[in-house]
Amino acid sequence: MTETRLLTALVAIVMLAGGVTHLVAPEIFFPIVPSIFPARLAVLGSGLGELTIGVAVLFPRFRARAGLAFALLCFAYVPLHLWDFLRPDPIFHPWPLAVGRVLLQIGFIVAGLRLARAGGGV
Repeated sequence: MTETRLLTALVAIVMLAGGVTHLVAPEIFFPIVPSIFPARLAVLGSGLGELTIGVAVLFPRFRARAGLAFALLCFAYVPLHLWDFLRPDPIFHPWPLAVGRVLLQIGFIVAGLRLARAGGGV
């Protein structure tokens, strides 16, 4: 399996699974949404974005842009995970789990950028 196929599969699985979960059970994500945002709207909006990326990455014509969108979305999530890490009542605990979550996001960002660079090839 080529790196592009592997990255395509990774992005598709992560985004489609995440998007469906955000839409089917949005309330499980509400605690991680900062109170300055409307939780339901933020979670449903991110779920729709994830589904869009998950479908787009499956088409070679859109693959590079989907990879970049994946990287940007994961980058946008990093402050939420750092904020959660510093809260008195973190969602992701114990702290090694929170650190692992941030490191996973960084890995996802790298994967998305590599896919964006690879383009539509398989």
